[in-house]
Amino acid sequence: MPKPKTNLILNPKPQSQITLSEYITAIAWSTDSKYLAAATASGEVALFKEAIAGQDLTQKQIKLQASTEISTDCLGFSVDGEWLAAAGQDGKVRVWKLSGDTPAIAATLDLGKTWIEHLVWHPHRAEFAFSFGKYVQVWSAVTLDIVTTLHFEKSTVLAIAWHPSGEYLTVGGDGGLKVWSAADWYADPIVFEMPTAASSLAWDLAGEYLVASTLDHLVVVMQWMGRDFDASPWRMQGFPGKIRSFNWTINKNSPLLASSSGSDIVIWEKHADLNVGWEGEVLKGHNSNVGAIAFKPKSQVLASGDENGRITIWKDAQSWVQSLETPMGEITALQWQPQGKKLAAANADGDLLIWVESSQGKGFR
Repeated sequence: MPKPKTNLILNPKPQSQITLSEYITAIAWSTDSKYLAAATASGEVALFKEAIAGQDLTQKQIKLQASTEISTDCLGFSVDGEWLAAAGQDGKVRVWKLSGDTPAIAATLDLGKTWIEHLVWHPHRAEFAFSFGKYVQVWSAVTLDIVTTLHFEKSTVLAIAWHPSGEYLTVGGDGGLKVWSAADWYADPIVFEMPTAASSLAWDLAGEYLVASTLDHLVVVMQWMGRDFDASPWRMQGFPGKIRSFNWTINKNSPLLASSSGSDIVIWEKHADLNVGWEGEVLKGHNSNVGAIAFKPKSQVLASGDENGRITIWKDAQSWVQSLETPMGEITALQWQPQGKKLAAANADGDLLIWVESSQGKGFR
């Protein structure tokens, strides 16, 4: 008896593909999906304009920055899609204005020889925060100037995350994390101490929970009470290695968290009984380290990519649906188009690939 045909989320073969100069370090879609950007370990920054007809990414490409032989490690679009910022090991933050016929450099911030590892745009305003050493600065595209400079003090900044409301900026590093209020940057920050370093941070979509991973493979979920954190966070441990990625979605108005460590993906959901806390279910489908995970917007469809170039798609955050056809190169970045109709992925060989929604997969949430 033949097996029933599995409904696919995405067409297995990429719709579009291009190879850039080097290892791709970061990719990003603009909120309106008009642009896809990519940065490489050679310093290259490329912009792809969706409005240009056809599937050939070479035709859609706008080269914003040629190879400098110095890595560009972070990039992102403003919420209105009017600005793109990129930064990396050369200590410079470059900002392009995208409105008009041709994107143009609007500002270059020179921080000397300090490696800039983190850059995150404000969720509602044309402002971004970026780290350099023990400091974080907030820059405004409206004034083309620095809004504030924050001193983490204890160590190099290891993570930055805006609260979804945009009212708070969270910064992690050695000894835990600090939360500054955007309404008064000069006020003392809220401090959440940890016996180790907070190496990554991610707020859930509603801004009720903050998850942090530490350098000793501990995951801490803190509940935000409006002006401070609950004094009794949940701690998860026993992970096989470094926590490489976090991503949040919603399941029936309840937050759902995905984490990757080693070849495992764990889906975390808060139990109704507070004494139980957060329960985790392991998804098995990879045989090498999973470096990137991403939920399709407004759904429980999850994409995951590993060091062998395997990209797996899961539905309901639990069931394997398909594996995509990819070159055999480590997946370095993975991001859904904001409308959820496309998935972009990049690898260590410089390949940028885009898959499109399958007509079979319509209706999956």
